Amino acid sequence: MTGISKNLNVSLKRAGIALDYKWNITEGIEAVHRNAIDHGRLMRESTDRVESALHGGNPGEQLIASRLLESPVAFRRWESEHSDIMREVANQGFRRTQAVLLKKAAFRMIHRKALFEYLRDARIRGDQRRRVVALFHPTQDFSHALIAEHGLYLRKACSFLCTSHVGGRVVQDIGFFDPMQRYQTLYTEYFQIFCSVQLTAESAEGPVPQAALLPLLKYQLEECRAAIMSPHVHLERLQKDARARDATGDTVRLPILRGDF
Repeated sequence: MTGISKNLNVSLKRAGIALDYKWNITEGIEAVHRNAIDHGRLMRESTDRVESALHGGNPGEQLIASRLLESPVAFRRWESEHSDIMREVANQGFRRTQAVLLKKAAFRMIHRKALFEYLRDARIRGDQRRRVVALFHPTQDFSHALIAEHGLYLRKACSFLCTSHVGGRVVQDIGFFDPMQRYQTLYTEYFQIFCSVQLTAESAEGPVPQAALLPLLKYQLEECRAAIMSPHVHLERLQKDARARDATGDTVRLPILRGDF
């Protein structure tokens, strides 16, 4: 166990949390022979990433880690869910197969945390917030649904940090760097427009202009996903896309359009 993992263990025990997974040496040796990463290391790398988020310089990551750690119940739930994901990855015999599963897990995390990110970043308030939440939880009480979405966001955002770290730094798959960030940006845009179209359609008499953008964004998402799943096949295009998004001094950042809610 690394020094960071030991420090996190101490921090968690002080918070009343005891980690219940064990490092199986035999499984670790067998995993190395199969060129795969065992469950123990996947969890060690994940807890190390939580520790670095907690004490790092990124305020967003720090907030996610601190909110989970301040509640033993919330952390235990995250640990259990994340351990199940990592166990599924560890059960694969080849590292390339593990990379595929990590990417699929990362996609799911991006999708599941999108609703709360939209409510927060677009500053959706009042009746608009109730209507958006009702789109995804039509039969659930608003307050309960919102609390559940916040908890889900914290767990998925934390697991996304860990999964991206494992995929990029440990498995060393290039799909977890700029391409995954690109996918997240595209999905955020797609989700925002989807919600806007749904809300506008409730009161609009004719077609909603923004709806025409959804098929294009969906196509771009599918292309980006394919590039992430097979980065070496799409390497040239990925590099070209990355260069196209680099700041050149000839472009300016557009302001974020927010609703007046």
